[in-house]
Amino acid sequence: MAVYPPCLNCGCTGNSCKQPGDTIPYEWPELLGVEILKAKAIVERTNPFVTGVPLADRHCFRTTDICCNRVWLCPDANGLIREKPYVG
Repeated sequence: MAVYPPCLNCGCTGNSCKQPGDTIPYEWPELLGVEILKAKAIVERTNPFVTGVPLADRHCFRTTDICCNRVWLCPDANGLIREKPYVG
């Protein structure tokens, strides 16, 4: 099971979490196909308010809560990102 931070519920996901003038990313479509640990580093470097959480297997089981400080990283069979990472 993945280790992740306690949830800071914000009730939004992805770019719907952006505030006017916000310049940090909330979605990372460019990470599709990127190695999962490299993607984690990019997510955390570009948005210091979130933790990238690599999921344990390609089934991408995750909790159902929506958290503004968490980005699920879903791998394919080769450990590459297969779903667009986003806040929530």
